[in-house]
Amino acid sequence: MPRKKKIIIKRGKVPLYGHPKSPCCLHALENASESKRHSHAYRHCCIYIRNEIKKDNKNVIKNETKNQTKPAKVIPNTKTICNHRGDGKIKIPPGKMTNKRTMDSGINRCDGLTPKEKSYIIYRCQTKLNRYKTLKQLAARAIHENKIFSVYGGFPAVRVALLERGWVEKLPAERMNLSRLRNGTCSTKVEVLAELEKLFLANLVEKCPANFIWRTKDEPREELNVYGREYPLIVNRLKTDALWTSKQGLCSSMRRNYWFYIEDVAEVMGPRSYSNSDSGDMEGFANDYKITACTSLLKWVLSMVANERPVFVEKGKISMNVVLFALCRCKEYLYRKEHRDIDRMITDATNAQWDSFLKKYYRIIGKEDVFQKDTENKLPLYMAYAKFLLRQMHRYRPQLSCEGCHNIWIIKPAHNSRGRGIRLASKLTVINEMLNKTNDKYVIQKYVEEPLLIHETKFDIRQYCLVTSTYPLVIWMYRDCYLKFSSQKYNLKNYHESIHLTNNAVQRKYNNCAGRHQELPPANMWDSTKYKEYLVRLDKSKVWDKIIYPGMKKSIIGIMLTCQDALPFSKNRFELYGCDFILDKEYKPWLIEINSSPDLNHTTPVTAKICPAVLADVIKVVIDYVQNPSSPTGRFECIYRQPMTIPRFGQALDLFVRGVTLPNEYFYKGNIDLRESYDIDEDNLKGNNIKAILDQIKHSYDTDIIMMEPENDDDTLLKREHAPTIRNSRSDNELSMAASVVTAQLDDLLHRVGSRYKRKKEKDLKSIYNNDECDPVDTPAQTHSETEFTIMLDKSLKKFISAGTMKKKDSFDFSELDDGPVGKGSIVGVNNPKKIFNDIKRLIESKLMKSAGSKESTSFTTDFMLEATTDLIKFISKKEQEYSTEEWPQQ
Repeated sequence: MPRKKKIIIKRGKVPLYGHPKSPCCLHALENASESKRHSHAYRHCCIYIRNEIKKDNKNVIKNETKNQTKPAKVIPNTKTICNHRGDGKIKIPPGKMTNKRTMDSGINRCDGLTPKEKSYIIYRCQTKLNRYKTLKQLAARAIHENKIFSVYGGFPAVRVALLERGWVEKLPAERMNLSRLRNGTCSTKVEVLAELEKLFLANLVEKCPANFIWRTKDEPREELNVYGREYPLIVNRLKTDALWTSKQGLCSSMRRNYWFYIEDVAEVMGPRSYSNSDSGDMEGFANDYKITACTSLLKWVLSMVANERPVFVEKGKISMNVVLFALCRCKEYLYRKEHRDIDRMITDATNAQWDSFLKKYYRIIGKEDVFQKDTENKLPLYMAYAKFLLRQMHRYRPQLSCEGCHNIWIIKPAHNSRGRGIRLASKLTVINEMLNKTNDKYVIQKYVEEPLLIHETKFDIRQYCLVTSTYPLVIWMYRDCYLKFSSQKYNLKNYHESIHLTNNAVQRKYNNCAGRHQELPPANMWDSTKYKEYLVRLDKSKVWDKIIYPGMKKSIIGIMLTCQDALPFSKNRFELYGCDFILDKEYKPWLIEINSSPDLNHTTPVTAKICPAVLADVIKVVIDYVQNPSSPTGRFECIYRQPMTIPRFGQALDLFVRGVTLPNEYFYKGNIDLRESYDIDEDNLKGNNIKAILDQIKHSYDTDIIMMEPENDDDTLLKREHAPTIRNSRSDNELSMAASVVTAQLDDLLHRVGSRYKRKKEKDLKSIYNNDECDPVDTPAQTHSETEFTIMLDKSLKKFISAGTMKKKDSFDFSELDDGPVGKGSIVGVNNPKKIFNDIKRLIESKLMKSAGSKESTSFTTDFMLEATTDLIKFISKKEQEYSTEEWPQQ
């Protein structure tokens, strides 16, 4: 034990005793009067203290040299700073060095304050007695009220918000040192005192557990014993990473989000995504890429034709069969989506056909080649059918409105962030080669080729959301957000990251392009207020509140409901997320990705304003709102609170079945129309039926040949040989309409005749029963049924038709796009007058063709049709007069 020397220094009448290195001795030396400073005892004490400090430093360095192979960095022995009065110099004791390195950062970290440093901090805080007592009371109150927090990393806004609420920070061991005082970070007197007070409070609560922990992304999600603690613990990270934060998890969740759809509440709008780690996904991606090529070609052709671009010229090298091939594939896609491939076999195109189609598609989109001239004038028909198919496919592929015509896909590494390793490609072979060369996991996502632009520049929206509970799910959304711009003008011919990636980590590496619009910010960021002002100038003031903000809200709720099953129950935990959205030309937001632990650094003036506000409002939600639900939550809005029901568990005997009697009005009492062919359905007349629309297109363009399946060839897609089909004229359509009119009149006549004889039968039976003239059993034989009248009419029609015998079965040829079942016609007649009159029509038509030849004029055909129709109407009128005379003979 070193021998302690007692030094007596008198200041006034109060003697101060103590060890030369004790706080009391240092205090005495510091406050000694000017006359005492020249005394022998004062000089001896100063020399002794200086020598003792040097010895301690040498011992510390000597011990560290023994325990480490590489010498540690030596900190200067002392750092002189002004005392609180500014009338002298005091010396900060050297810190204890250690060679312990963390596995993550590799930075030297000390184990905490040394006893000398603690004594120095206590001494400095005791100089102001009132402040010292206040700090001790604050620490005692924080321990009693469980208001101790720890913050890892930066986040000064979190510290300020908690300190304003009376919380005390418990510093981590690596931050419990005087490094900020030694390296000169705290230069002013106020900063020095604030740092000393912070260390003093942390020293007082060092042995107490923290009640609030804010972790960084690099900190592990260690399991904390929350349930067995006697004090509450709040952590800013959920127990596990949510599925929506990983690219693969978001990809798989988007494909099953329809199970969690809630009207006007939860609906995810996101690009189609696939993962290379799943073989089934890669097969689905290949099929999706091919169908997208078909739709892209049709959209491109429609756009060129609408803008009167010369894409069908005499010098064109691409056959029209390429368009026919795309139409066929889109039709088959709709059949499968509508489950209409169950009753019919759909023959898929071969790989050779697809390869040939894709080669020509690349040449067309690259504007290297154009189509051959439309010599048969079929282009209007193809364009009308293409519009219909694209409109129907939009129900199953919402991204069709913004995916463009270049078939570009974005390939993202599954575990990278901040835009690292992202590439764009538009050819299937290039994408497959890229994925086959690596064993890493990637996500292939359909690129939004036609986003909403601001002054020819791409942007996306960073929206913050907060999850405060997993079961029940509680989601908060920040009302303010900001836009991130790219530094270059938007261009689909160049796939450089400075054009297509709006991440701030990417864009800050590049300078803004020349000729950039002056309204765009130099730091490539806008806040939501600035964007709303821009929308007002475009006369789109209601777009944000009606489309953009509700759309982002529904996407966030939908994707989090989808991933809720994979989340564990997290008590007293919350997490802040950064969601990235991109807008299409209709201002609909598309969810691109969700980031955990988003960057909240002050990189630009916009983030310097919004990020501290977000962190301050997070404390309002997780601290103030929990204690008092009526307290304000800042700019955070609770967008979803999952309703929960308490389950009731019981035994098997408690189960029962309860039923109710259905009322008689519940059952349908009308006539059920049974038809032999399901193609004869009134629903076919609706706009969403492919067959009905196809028939309308055929009728409008006066043709029955829609398309023929092209085969593969090295030079062109050759035409398939088809059976000849009949080309109907407008006269045939008029004849068909006239026949339908005659048929309707005949049906009306049959109904009237049957009803009249029914009334006559009832009248006769009534008179017979009243007069008792005959036996009632014989009366039914004297009446006539409606079936008998049908037979009579058939006999009359046979007399009217004396041209010969008609065929029992007529062949019906389907074109490539007809919707009828294989081997069946569109209509099957069952011995009714309509079939008879159809036979009459065909008989008249055959007579006409035999007599006048195949090149007869339209006017002669129309005259003959009108003459035949007039004869039929006269026949019906004559029969009606006969039956009327029978019913009322006296009249």
